[in-house]
Amino acid sequence: MTPDETVTGLAAPRRGHFDLGTGFHGDLWLDLDALFARPALLRPHVSRLAGRLRQYRADAVCGPMEGGALVGYAVADVLGLAFLPAYRRAEGAAAYRLPASGIAGWRVVVVDDAVNAGTAVRACGGLLREAGAVPVAVGALLGLGPASGAVAAAMSVPFHAVAALDSRAWPASHCPLCADGVPLAGP
Repeated sequence: MTPDETVTGLAAPRRGHFDLGTGFHGDLWLDLDALFARPALLRPHVSRLAGRLRQYRADAVCGPMEGGALVGYAVADVLGLAFLPAYRRAEGAAAYRLPASGIAGWRVVVVDDAVNAGTAVRACGGLLREAGAVPVAVGALLGLGPASGAVAAAMSVPFHAVAALDSRAWPASHCPLCADGVPLAGP
């Protein structure tokens, strides 16, 4: 089994029609909690991601306080950097707050467990810029569908993923699976 197959297998991918909980629907569901059930199995993938992000000479790693925070914290540990958590606000799926201050001028990599539509990493990047920090790259264990190109273009930074999976995601209001009458599957 290749390293890419190992990290994707940890997330137990399922195909179907899913509400991704971010205002998007998609054709792939990942059990992202399962990624973290066996830290020793995840460690080599975190090290690979950290190795790809080392070149940006960042001061800190930022991750959304969900699975992205666990990966971000682990990457920060491997690289010997500060960790900046982004906490989800109650009012919106992609609304976050960054409690850190005094980070103006810091070079920061944004890390998440999986990037599909990119809502969480884009929100983190916006918060960092508002605080005067400079996002220099985005990293993820899993890049889904066209995430790498879309995130890189939207944030104007490089995107690195340990593994990639084919996937499509659409704003829920424009979901072709809904239009075709395909029922939503439960996670």
